[in-house]
Amino acid sequence: MNHIAITHNPFLVETEFLINGHSPSESSNITAYGSKRLQLWVEQIFDDLQVLFNGRNDFLIEFTGVESDFNDIKEAANNAIQKGMCVELKFNPVAPAEERLEKIKALMTRVSEESPKFANYLANSDLKAKQDFEDALNNDFDAYVVATMSSGKSTFINAMLGQDLLPAANEATTATIAHIFDDKTQGNTFYGERFDSNGNRIEHLESVDLATMKEWNADCETKTIKLHGNIRAIKENNNVRLVLTDTPGPNNNQDPEHQRTTLGFIQDSKRNPLIVYVLNATQLGTNDDAQLLRLVADTMSKGGKQSKDRFLFVVNKMDMFDPERGENIEEALNRVKNYLEENGIHDPNLFPVSARMAYLLRKQGELTRAERNDKTNIADLLLEEPSMAFPQYMSISTSAMSAMQEKAQYDEALQDQSMWRALLNSGLPGVEAVIDEYINKYSFPMRLNRAYLAMNAAIERGMQEADLIKQLEIEEQELSMLQSEIHSLKARRDQGFNTQAYKEQLKQDGRDLPMEVHNSLNKLEISVYARISELGDTFSGDVSIHEAESKVDVATDNIKFLFNRCSNEYEQAFERSQEIIKNELYQEYQSYVAGLFPESKALELPVYQALKHSISAISLDIELKQNDIRKKSVFSHYEKEYDPELFSPSTWFSRREVAKYRTEEYVDLEELWKERMIAIRIKFKSLKTDAVKRIKEDKDKLIDNYLAFLDGEFSTKFAAILDDLKQKVENQTQRENAIAQAKTDIDEIRVIKQELEAILQF
Repeated sequence: MNHIAITHNPFLVETEFLINGHSPSESSNITAYGSKRLQLWVEQIFDDLQVLFNGRNDFLIEFTGVESDFNDIKEAANNAIQKGMCVELKFNPVAPAEERLEKIKALMTRVSEESPKFANYLANSDLKAKQDFEDALNNDFDAYVVATMSSGKSTFINAMLGQDLLPAANEATTATIAHIFDDKTQGNTFYGERFDSNGNRIEHLESVDLATMKEWNADCETKTIKLHGNIRAIKENNNVRLVLTDTPGPNNNQDPEHQRTTLGFIQDSKRNPLIVYVLNATQLGTNDDAQLLRLVADTMSKGGKQSKDRFLFVVNKMDMFDPERGENIEEALNRVKNYLEENGIHDPNLFPVSARMAYLLRKQGELTRAERNDKTNIADLLLEEPSMAFPQYMSISTSAMSAMQEKAQYDEALQDQSMWRALLNSGLPGVEAVIDEYINKYSFPMRLNRAYLAMNAAIERGMQEADLIKQLEIEEQELSMLQSEIHSLKARRDQGFNTQAYKEQLKQDGRDLPMEVHNSLNKLEISVYARISELGDTFSGDVSIHEAESKVDVATDNIKFLFNRCSNEYEQAFERSQEIIKNELYQEYQSYVAGLFPESKALELPVYQALKHSISAISLDIELKQNDIRKKSVFSHYEKEYDPELFSPSTWFSRREVAKYRTEEYVDLEELWKERMIAIRIKFKSLKTDAVKRIKEDKDKLIDNYLAFLDGEFSTKFAAILDDLKQKVENQTQRENAIAQAKTDIDEIRVIKQELEAILQF
């Protein structure tokens, strides 16, 4: 059996492969996986191994890493075994990310207190390094709940909260976005704030209940609500604060901007937040579902296994099925699976649940008579029918399964411990356990990696500055040469940065759109027009006014959805463009410094605030107009009438059939769409044109900031460094003291670096 040793470090995003004790060849696909997250290659690894061994399929996989990654290896191995491979697994566990993140925080706190100079290095790092560390220290984790009408989304969230806080989906809650922050110190009370469309706080209340939420949602001024309280479903964790967001339905008409916001949560491939998509098991196939699922499918197709893991499809209202009536749970779930596959989502993570049961079991306070009856009836169904134990249909890891059972068994809301199995069978603890697992699997490693990068940047900065001082430990002749070079550097700096031609050339070169962004915009444009063409195919023939209005309504919803989706993708293009441009300027800066100031490697690259622009959704006027209604003669019916030519005594009562016609209003769908299509294409063309214009404007602004930096801050800092070196060169005592301090600093920094590396190494 071939021995494959895999050591995957998700914190440094490094993987080492040993094939029967040897490293794979440089040309192997497996070698290319060395610097990628495991979730990007784990689903292909066994196929690659089979190719590497010319069809042999017996492997012993010895995996060293964290448990959540090993679970992915196990899943891939099980799939390989089903294909006929022979796979054995051995697991060498390492300390989890949560434990290591705590150590990095402790290290940062200690060195900041003990070494003010090191704290200064971190404070003066570039914006990205500081942002990385702030992100790592920020323990908020986003989970967005997305659903269409009648899915039971509010009941699902209320079940997680353990109380009746969100109004039913058919009420005004769909008009706002509600962010619910987990706060274990709050007991049974939620405090909350509501904000207007400009982010201004309208109201703050120390205690918010269902009546308050209905009132806030009914107020058209309310756009966003923030609630803080105990989300009972999620275990306490000092390193994570769950932020559960109730999103408006994608077809909400009360605030069109909210649709774009909801789509943005799904499209966010940078932070990869968890998306809980709630489906109604008894009612599939609505139009807004299809649009949203198409977007989800596109998003899931990018980014490997994590793109799949971040979408949890919660199949709610499973308690509506009853095996005694011949209703089969597996068949119902297969219908859901087939429905998702028809919309491009393959092998979805399905979680059948009865949110109603979980809500009734966890609800604080007295139940109403109707609720007590529901609780009894659903409990009987879930406990007496083996097929109604929903966790058996969930594909979750062994560790998540254990966490799910523990969550149900020790749920503090259950006074009657005999009901814990009913809660377990409701399926909701399974969803909650998977949320916990996703946090451990993805959130902690990414935050740990950001903290490491930020701290490492401070270490490198400190080491560079200390090394520069230490280099002054040279002979007098070399000191004299250095002093001369300092004067020369100043002269070259003054000559170089005052050259107007250089600035003009830089501005000219900076006007081109980054090729990566250019290609992505073209790809987006092609997909938009393809979708518009698909809609156009549905507009053919002559139909009634009612049918035409229905067609137009569907097309309007589709176009608005597509427009909002494109707006978000253009906004993401802004952000990618900013990163590309800043990297270009960084390289420009480095080459310029290397050419003019070869000794100034310790200088800091300028920091730019990312310029983010949002594009307002345009209301497309494609509804049916009166001048689209035309008239034509159409056959109505046959009617008997007397024919004078046939009149005679013998044919007194004879009649012949004569065709009669009536006037009927109709709409020519092809003509209707032809006119609308032109307007639609113009709007989307305008959207792209505006996006490109804004990206170019932002690039010009970045270049202007960069040139201003070269004129001002850089020149000042560079002059200060040169003056400091000049003084140390001329003053022997000052130089010797600085050198001694630099050596001490270097020793301290090396110790910090070793501690940091040790935290992340296996």
